[in-house]
Amino acid sequence: VIDQLIQEITHEFGMTTIVNTHDMNSVLEIGDHVVFMKEGYKVWEGTNDQVLGSTNADVEDYVFKSKLFKQVRTALRK
Repeated sequence: VIDQLIQEITHEFGMTTIVNTHDMNSVLEIGDHVVFMKEGYKVWEGTNDQVLGSTNADVEDYVFKSKLFKQVRTALRK
């Protein structure tokens, strides 16, 4: 519901929104431009479409921690 509200407001008013989240579902659903930070430093930047294909070790360690996203990675590599 929150993701949908953010998208509606962003598009309705033609504005940029910055969302700080740890929720990968939100990143993939509403993120156009994604910046991955670790310990206050930018370690990766790209689009939501590029996140799952990133070869950055920090991004891989975080994104593919959950069982679900490990299955997604396996499916993408087939």
